[in-house]
Amino acid sequence: MDQGLWDGNGVFDVVDKLHTRGWSFGQGELRFNRTLDIFYLAQIAAGTYRSSDQLDGEFPSPEDFDMFYAQHHQLLGEDTWRQYYSPAVLAQAMTARFYRPPDLQDLPDSSDPLGLPRQKGIGHFIKLPRWARNVAQTHRRQPTLPVATITQIALSTLQQTISRLRKDCPNVQPYSETQARFWLEHMELGSPRLLPSVAWKPNDFGICVAQGAFDTWAWEAYYSRERWESSTDAPYLEPDLDGTRESEVHWCGWPDGGLSMQAWWRRWEPEVGSEEEIAFLAAVAAKEMEGVDASSLDSAMRSHLLLGVMCAAFEMERREEHVEDLKRRMVGASRIDDEGKAEQWIRQALMVMEPYVRRMDGWPAAVEDRSELLRHILVENGQLFARYKLAPLPKEFSFELKPRE
Repeated sequence: MDQGLWDGNGVFDVVDKLHTRGWSFGQGELRFNRTLDIFYLAQIAAGTYRSSDQLDGEFPSPEDFDMFYAQHHQLLGEDTWRQYYSPAVLAQAMTARFYRPPDLQDLPDSSDPLGLPRQKGIGHFIKLPRWARNVAQTHRRQPTLPVATITQIALSTLQQTISRLRKDCPNVQPYSETQARFWLEHMELGSPRLLPSVAWKPNDFGICVAQGAFDTWAWEAYYSRERWESSTDAPYLEPDLDGTRESEVHWCGWPDGGLSMQAWWRRWEPEVGSEEEIAFLAAVAAKEMEGVDASSLDSAMRSHLLLGVMCAAFEMERREEHVEDLKRRMVGASRIDDEGKAEQWIRQALMVMEPYVRRMDGWPAAVEDRSELLRHILVENGQLFARYKLAPLPKEFSFELKPRE
């Protein structure tokens, strides 16, 4: 705590040190839950930021921890996680193995540029902007589906995930088509402005917020608070303001003076996305596979590659042939540079899919059933959507697909 977040003290580094010593913030089934343990380390980092000037190198010392804990008890209490995570999400196997963002409210100060919180209250202000950014980037990277179809999938999966969450957590804000469509438009869904090479960069939404690239309160220029908040009980509402209000947030530009690394060390970027992000990506993959079988795979498409891996998982006698064929296709489509990397990707994905295949009586005869099985696997294993190796940890998986050429 007294050395800042750098030099191996970011939350990713520290969580491994804790687990090596057999320590965890969780109890019972939550012991060694990666998301829970990283969450509390992120809370300590938030308290450290609030208690010190990191740029001047002055931090609380370990001897001050009792005072630090008392001062930031609202961040560090034993049951504080319940304000940020629903029990159902935290209990998921994927959440236990990979760090995921809170599904009830934002991490402290993470909805504003780093070091410049606006004190606009406690809430989940990042949820919809992050989701909309994911939707827009997904379409830009691989525009295989029309914007109208992408929009319909995005809105329906968002509504479904919010409805499920509200059954366990009734205080969660209801679904609002007005708010969802505003953020999709704000993130320029369907805009051709970005080059594919730019669109294929990691989303880095938390880092972008830290840099001031996105204003999570941008809606205030277009909607009065009354109209915005009432939109949860109504169909789509048009804006009632002219959009001329100037944002309070300004992008810092590049180089950013270390803001992106500070946001990374504070865990403003998850390893696996939120429920609504994963549900959307899985539904898109299922839609892309309609009418597709193993003989008509487009090896430049991630959903088709995943279907190919699932085919190999069902083949016990000829599995190696399927792996070899898929490996050559991936390299030929320039999704991975060499066959060694391609085989590593395939076998890691096989590890994920095999338990599901063992529960089946055989290869599903209907295309619709295959699509639904893969969608189910993807919903429960969002790490299969990863393309970039953003950090050396966790070392269990390293899914690295290149942009589609």
